[in-house]
Parts: sequence; structure tokens; C-alpha cells
Amino acid sequence: MPRFLALALAGLAMSSGLSPAVAQERPWYVTIDAGLSATGHPDFSDGRLTTRQGSALGGSIGRYLGQSWRLEAAVMYRNNAVRQVSASGFDARPGDADWASVVLTVNGFHDFDAFRLGQASVRPYVGLGAGHAQEVDADLSAAGAEREFSGSSSAGQLMAGLRWDYGSPWVADVGVALTQSRRIRLVPTGSGATVEARYRATTVMARLGYRF
Repeated sequence: MPRFLALALAGLAMSSGLSPAVAQERPWYVTIDAGLSATGHPDFSDGRLTTRQGSALGGSIGRYLGQSWRLEAAVMYRNNAVRQVSASGFDARPGDADWASVVLTVNGFHDFDAFRLGQASVRPYVGLGAGHAQEVDADLSAAGAEREFSGSSSAGQLMAGLRWDYGSPWVADVGVALTQSRRIRLVPTGSGATVEARYRATTVMARLGYRF
């Protein structure tokens, strides 16, 4: 699926082309992204992790494809503290445990018609992304000893939001992303049995972008 989506979006880029207006109005952009994430108490081994609300930091580089389409490559790091573990063999309330991920995606967006809000032109958008959960790890403890489990898997996400444009190279938006991986085989540091988990995250984020 990630490879198929990347090829499909690349085909869209070649077939649609840039309109003259967009080409003159800085078709490339970069963003800095920050927000809050919730991981929905993921299944872990024969139990689950109960997590707290966490932080999300990332960025992207993208290009406008005509007036209504964008394509970008993005990275997002999420970290959620673990409050409780119900899986057998692990301490139920580990001290400094966390559930973290680095997710790399190729995202395609469709921007809808703009509406005016004060001095700004605001465009709703929806997006679809696919890529790789490059590093998903859990720092837990068993019998008081700290253990780290890590692995990777393909991942996909859905996005929606609003983008503000004040007619300058700077743009800003707020949005939500729903991210999910396939089942991940997490390997412990040192010796020990592997465990399986599925990574899911809901992220509310703000983006500050610059067009060039």
C-alpha cells in the first residue's frame, strides 16, 4: 500500500502539472509541526498499555500541484508516557515508561475552495498518507529491571484541517491526523521473548509553513 500510494501520487504530480499562477507563487513549502497525541491504550503482548496524552513534533517539505493538490514528505515523533501495563510479565506501574514512535510518510492533500475569515483566506483540506513507522519503542520494566522493546512496520494516516493564508509566504494551519500501523514485532534489548503490538495515534497539531 505505501509503495502503491507513492506511485499514484507521483503520477498525479506528473499529469496535473503546476499552473502558471502557482508556479509564480512559490510552489514549494516547508513546515514545522507541533501538537498533542493520544495513543488509545494500545494492545501489547497479551494485555495493553494505558498511556497518557503526549507530545508530537515534526516537519515536512512539500510542493503544490496545481491550485488544489499538494504532495509532501513528512516526519513525526510522538511520545506518550505509560501509566499502566496489563500484560503478564511486566510491572503494572513502571516508573519512567514511555510509548514512542518516529513515523515517516508521503502525504497527498486536496485543498477545497477558500473562504474569507477577517484578513485571511482559509482553505479546508483532507489528506491521505502512507509510509513507515520507522521506530516504535516501549521502555518498560519487568521485576524492577528496565527493558526496551522496539520494532518497525508500514503505516498509514488520514488527515483533515484548515489552512490560513494572509497573502505572504508564511502560512499556518491546524488539523488532526489519525495514524495506524500494521502489527509490529517488538524485539527486546538483550535476551528475551519478542512481543507484538499495533500502533495507533490521534494527533491534533498546528503547522507553521513557509512557501518558496
